[in-house]
Amino acid sequence: MSSATTARPPLSCRLEAQPPTSLRFELTNNSDSTLRVLTWNTPLEGWKGTVLRVTREGEELSYQGPMLKRGDPPVEVYVEIPAGGRVDATVDLADVYDVSRPGTYKVEADGDLIDVTTEPAPRPRDRHQAVPLDCQPVTFTVSSAGHPR
Repeated sequence: MSSATTARPPLSCRLEAQPPTSLRFELTNNSDSTLRVLTWNTPLEGWKGTVLRVTREGEELSYQGPMLKRGDPPVEVYVEIPAGGRVDATVDLADVYDVSRPGTYKVEADGDLIDVTTEPAPRPRDRHQAVPLDCQPVTFTVSSAGHPR
């Protein structure tokens, strides 16, 4: 493998704010192999935990969605991304964060994908290989009238 300064990560992440308070989350497989990604705690599974950090004017907002305790994952909670392929999901931040107050909001990835593998899925928790999420943060503004701009 090439040096860390020139190595391309196997997965790239992209966040995109969508009006009024939705977020599109996209993963792209930059490798030459099919990757299997555990969707837990990502927008790919909906709101059941999160790797996102949401702030308003620099103040972190509390996640108000469900959090689950889990055992070993079943196969259906992995998504396969072929070499060069992409997966995405769109979620509404207003479902689990208070984004109703006027101001500028920032959303960034704050954590790792729990398990990424080229091996058959599922894998038991003691074999999970975490992969850091490196997404550029996105911002959106809610005006004093309560409408995003």
